[in-house]
Amino acid sequence: MIRLQKLAKARHELELSRINAKQAAIQEENDALFRMQEDRFAVDTSAFVPVHIIMKRLEANKSLQAQLSQQMVEAKRNLLKTSRTLDTLDDRLRDLAKEKSRAEVADETDEYMGHLLARRLV
Repeated sequence: MIRLQKLAKARHELELSRINAKQAAIQEENDALFRMQEDRFAVDTSAFVPVHIIMKRLEANKSLQAQLSQQMVEAKRNLLKTSRTLDTLDDRLRDLAKEKSRAEVADETDEYMGHLLARRLV
C-alpha cells in the first residue's frame, strides 16, 4: 500500500511539474508577443505581426492559463491528499515496528526471567 501511495505521489508531482512547465512556456510566449507588439512602434523594423493575430494569441493564452491554474489547484490538492495518506501509512508502519520491537523485548525478558526462576528452583 505504501509503495502504491509513493507511486501516486510521484505521479502527482510529475503532473504538477508538467503544468508548471506549460505555464512557463505560455508566459514566455506572452513575453515574445508583447515584444512583437512593442516592435511595431519601432521605426527601423520592417517586419511586424498584425495586431489582431497577436491579440487572438494573447486571448487564447489567457484562457489556457486559466485552465492550467484550475488544473494546478487540482494537482496540488491531489498531491497534498496523497502526501497526507502516505505520512499516515508511514506513521502506522513505524508504530507497528515499535510495537513489534516492544513485544520481542518483552518476550526475551519473560524468557530470561523464566531461566532465572528455573535456576533458583534447581
